[in-house]
Amino acid sequence: MEWFPEPTTLISLLWQCDSAVAVNKPAGLSTTSPPGTDSLEWRLRAQLDCEAGFLSAVHRLDRDVSGVVLIALSKKAARLLSAQFAARRVSKTYHAWVCGCMSVPAPDAPLERWTDYLRKIDDVAQGEVCPSDAPGAKLAQTDVRLLRYDAPSDRTLLELHPITGRMHQLRIQTAARGHAIVGDPIYGLSVESTGVSDTALPTGCIALTAVKIAFHHPRSGKRTVVSLESSQSEGGKEVQQPTRPL
Repeated sequence: MEWFPEPTTLISLLWQCDSAVAVNKPAGLSTTSPPGTDSLEWRLRAQLDCEAGFLSAVHRLDRDVSGVVLIALSKKAARLLSAQFAARRVSKTYHAWVCGCMSVPAPDAPLERWTDYLRKIDDVAQGEVCPSDAPGAKLAQTDVRLLRYDAPSDRTLLELHPITGRMHQLRIQTAARGHAIVGDPIYGLSVESTGVSDTALPTGCIALTAVKIAFHHPRSGKRTVVSLESSQSEGGKEVQQPTRPL
């Protein structure tokens, strides 16, 4: 069974220009945190030697999720990139291993769109599917395709394209269809209830990774694509070619 790579001490730089960088966040590390505590931003300030300069993540991944994160290196870039997220001009692609055999379109078929309404549960960092007219309900949409099924482990690898950006959206939507993301301690089933152990999965990691992001370059406006497999942009610089995540 294939899993995602173990976290490394140094943060992998996938792409960079003079106003932003894209990095590979390891699972088990918060994107942001209060000053002086460990986080992706804190490590990058030290790694890029910019403790006194501007550095800010323009979007977040959950602590136990790995993958591509876009970091602004100036206030102007942060403002421009954040506006793209607000206008849904940024596209993101995730890969997820989910429990069981899931029936969704194959790689050569049109994407299937999941549409749900989600709301946050009071006083806990958790959400749930709810009726569209429920208090706090927000529309959540994700395009989905099947990449492959691993019969020996009874796991399905999905490609997920979130249209909206709700809290725990992908985790809730997969679990609501009876196929929780492998290793998910909130929405998945426990080892005790399933009899299945996911010891091959690194500690503090769920089987969900952000593999690609596409946005408009904050200076040139050109469409820019950065992925874990390869990085490409107009006016940017490819830094390295990381190992395949799957």
